[in-house]
Amino acid sequence: MKIQILSDLHLGFARFEPAPSDADVVILAGDIDIKSRGVKWANEVFQCPVIYVCGNHEYYGGHIDHTLRKMKDAAAPHVHVLENEVLILGHIRFLVTTAWTDYSSTGDVTAAKRIAWEWMNDFTVIRNDANFRRLRPDDLIAKSKAAYAWLSEELDKPFDGKTVVVTHHAPTLDHVGDDLPTHLVAAYANDWPALVGKADFWVYGHTHVSADFLKNGCRVVSNPRGYPNQQTGFNPDFLIEI
Repeated sequence: MKIQILSDLHLGFARFEPAPSDADVVILAGDIDIKSRGVKWANEVFQCPVIYVCGNHEYYGGHIDHTLRKMKDAAAPHVHVLENEVLILGHIRFLVTTAWTDYSSTGDVTAAKRIAWEWMNDFTVIRNDANFRRLRPDDLIAKSKAAYAWLSEELDKPFDGKTVVVTHHAPTLDHVGDDLPTHLVAAYANDWPALVGKADFWVYGHTHVSADFLKNGCRVVSNPRGYPNQQTGFNPDFLIEI
């Protein structure tokens, strides 16, 4: 199976038209566009199955629960918008979750929460709760812990084939980049080495740093386009074969 990997296209800043590809599956690892716009784009651009995980930017201008539901409703049958869900295609099991971080990866949760609150637009433009209040770091910690528990359970289930985990946030501090303030890195990456070691492949986005490396026997890959004129190492034709 040939899998095309794309993330962080940020279509609201610049259009992107993928070249014809012989991919059997496309993975969109988040931050494609805000709300349902990325889903509608994927509906039209791709004919093969698409696995779409939300990034933080998908929720911009919306509610963290309602936006996900609207994205699922907007998806064509071949576009799978997934959150804490399993999709099996052929001999491959895809485990899909945004995997928000719990701010612990750099060793100081309090400092990481504070700098994320100050620097990240997420807490200004994403809403939560029945009262549509502003999103808080503690909301994302709860979601991160739920994702970790779900992934742990699913990865421990026997499967006769390969397992690909798809997240938006990075599962490890490797290759996050060195231009972020120390504890802001915790808003971009979890530190989940035990989970990484249970998967065959792990696809992520969010960091705007391309990566392709081995970690605990797992191939970990990211292929983000990023913002216009940003140098991310993006390869618009990037494929892995499983």
